[in-house]
Amino acid sequence: MVTVVYSLLVALHVVSLVFCAGPILALALVPGGLTPSAAQRLTRVAGFGLLGILLTGGAAVAMTGPAFIHTWWLRLSVLLFLVIGALTGRLRRLTRDPGSASGVRPLAWAITFALALVVYLMEGKPF
Repeated sequence: MVTVVYSLLVALHVVSLVFCAGPILALALVPGGLTPSAAQRLTRVAGFGLLGILLTGGAAVAMTGPAFIHTWWLRLSVLLFLVIGALTGRLRRLTRDPGSASGVRPLAWAITFALALVVYLMEGKPF
């Protein structure tokens, strides 16, 4: 039963990643073609995705106990998660300011790169 719950938790973790990464990637690919209100909605959805990642990731770590908490790939992933959260907050502020549209695309690409790095760390567990 515990493995079923853990598997469901990991699936929800991945769905949360999609809810975060999808809108961010959309902002990276089509920044000029989106209205400011659409960009704001996308950053809001990405924020909910980040919240889902936080809740499901924390629950997964709690379920595994000390098995992964001392691994460097998890520590680096948590650090990157904090950076992604800060960058997403900055992106959300940029989408509210009409004069800063030029900064949206590079920031969205940076967040996308950081998310891809976390996915590599989670799947590859290199150290």
